[in-house]
Amino acid sequence: MPFISVILVTYNRDEYLSVMLESLKKQTFEDYELILVNNGSSKANNTAEICKAYAEADKRVKLLTIEKNIGASHGRNIGLSAASGEYIAFVDDDDHCEPLMLNFLANLAKEENADIAMCGSYNDFGDHLEPYFICEEKYVFERLQGLRELLKRKLYNVAPPAKLFRRSLWEGLTFPNNVLVDDIHVIYKAFERAQRIAVWNIAMYYFRKHDTNMTGFIHNKKMTRELLDEYLEMYQTRAEYLIKKVPEIKKDAEQSIIAFMQSMCRNITENKLTDCEEQLNYMLKYLEDNNI
Repeated sequence: MPFISVILVTYNRDEYLSVMLESLKKQTFEDYELILVNNGSSKANNTAEICKAYAEADKRVKLLTIEKNIGASHGRNIGLSAASGEYIAFVDDDDHCEPLMLNFLANLAKEENADIAMCGSYNDFGDHLEPYFICEEKYVFERLQGLRELLKRKLYNVAPPAKLFRRSLWEGLTFPNNVLVDDIHVIYKAFERAQRIAVWNIAMYYFRKHDTNMTGFIHNKKMTRELLDEYLEMYQTRAEYLIKKVPEIKKDAEQSIIAFMQSMCRNITENKLTDCEEQLNYMLKYLEDNNI
């Protein structure tokens, strides 16, 4: 049983995939398996050939092929089912990581007996890098404070990459289908189960930013009505779930909803996003009703 199972789901990303695969191949930490899921890539794209070549060259690579793409969530769930490591790491097919990343996260998890271990990252815009959750100080949180920090989004967020999860956290959890952004609906549930969380935000991961990123609205301020609806529903569902599981988190969960709405209201008004007027009115009323 390897110490880490790295799950990489790819779909028609021959332009970027080799960069991520090479960065994994160069890892100084060797006790890992790579669950490489070709999520229904088309024959007109070279993704399948790239996956096959890497699987043939490295016995640590388990190549799983899904004939028809029914969403990234399905691919991640297939990867989770095949994973055998003590810990799980998720990486994206258009990103890359430092050669020391897995070693860094594995040592952090071992030293702190952490259920979740995290490092820092950069947003890679091609012509420049922007720090993304980077700091030199190491933090170790118990369950309640770890959840509070997740809701604050000052030290880390729900993005699966740059994190190491104890595999037992995922028992009975799956990424939901038929959503625009799957991780926001499930990662907080894994955090709720974690008794100990270690955070040392030394930059080890690079999120490549381009026009086809689903979460590009965070940086390019392009928010669609459908995406905003999904986030608003998730924030409410998350608050209800966490308050039921951890009543002490109630104030923090409610504050996270308010902070998100304030941010989105500024985004909509400052960038004149006319497609979201209905949602803007709803959020303004919510804030008014809560004396904000």
